[in-house]
Amino acid sequence: MNAATLIALQEIDTALDAIVNKRPRLAEVAAHQAATATLKTLRASIAAAEGRVAAAQAAIEAAEHASAELTKKRTRLEAQLKTVIAPREAEALMHEIATINSQRGGLDDDELAALDSLGEGEATLAALQADLPGGEAQLAAALAALNTANAGLDAEAAELSARRESSVAQLTPDELNHYQQVRAQFGGVGVARLEGSHCSGCHMDLSPAELDGVKSAPAGEVPECPQCGRILAR
Repeated sequence: MNAATLIALQEIDTALDAIVNKRPRLAEVAAHQAATATLKTLRASIAAAEGRVAAAQAAIEAAEHASAELTKKRTRLEAQLKTVIAPREAEALMHEIATINSQRGGLDDDELAALDSLGEGEATLAALQADLPGGEAQLAAALAALNTANAGLDAEAAELSARRESSVAQLTPDELNHYQQVRAQFGGVGVARLEGSHCSGCHMDLSPAELDGVKSAPAGEVPECPQCGRILAR
């Protein structure tokens, strides 16, 4: 078994794993998420302001309609009052006209309040809409930066993948299968180096007898660490 090839393959796979782990931790990812959230909040605020403006406009229209109906009714009663002779009937008509005037006054107050709300809503909406192009530009810039960062990682991963294919081609199917099984078993690091008297995978020292056994392995064979079971390349 080719120890140098196994070490190279392990280093390549570790680098590829690092790229996978790096992607969601990119500063550009956080910046893109922040820009997305900011724009989402801005658009929600715009929608709320639009709703406030629409509600104020509807309240104004309703007040104007109701006021017009009361005006028509008052005009009719005032005309009727001019033809009434009986005092009681005249008094009743005058009371009804006064009631209408009071109702009109309430509607006028409602309309003024709605007009104030409309003005405030329109001012708020205009300010928010003025911020919208900036928010959209910020998101576009963040997305472009994220795409650039990912493109760099893609290029790095492509170069590593090409090197991996070259390393894999130097192993037999059985050797590759064994490597993949051990790598899966040990969380991605299946090949370790013998560094002095300890394994770089588990960082455990080998006893003198274990160390002799590893060093005396026949040429072409790659022993396993007696402590953790990883492939141990000398």
